[in-house]
Amino acid sequence: MKLITETTQDIKLIKEDVEGGPANYYISGVFMQAEETNRNGRVYPKKTLMKEVKNYKNFVDGKRAFGELGHPEGPTVNLERVSHIITDLYENGNNVMGKAKIMDTPNGKIVKNLLDEGAQLGVSS
Repeated sequence: MKLITETTQDIKLIKEDVEGGPANYYISGVFMQAEETNRNGRVYPKKTLMKEVKNYKNFVDGKRAFGELGHPEGPTVNLERVSHIITDLYENGNNVMGKAKIMDTPNGKIVKNLLDEGAQLGVSS
């Protein structure tokens, strides 16, 4: 998963104040969709997509589901560019709903600042 600025559909910002510390930032909403054409012109059958989501949940549950700010150069996440960690993923009809915590990494700080300034960010799978 990657954070990008070009998609704003159904993404909600959650900012949780923490007593004596910095606020926690989360984004939640639709992370992927089955049976619809995505921005890459692909349509993923629900059965196929949900199978892959089930496999990916092992990364989510193991706190290894990282994402980058922007589009990565390849299929693997570069840990130097990490901005968020996916904390939840679940099926809702043809949608895969998710929640991601914005991390306190250099790129995570950029995301937090953008959100504080009112930028509309979204996710791209």
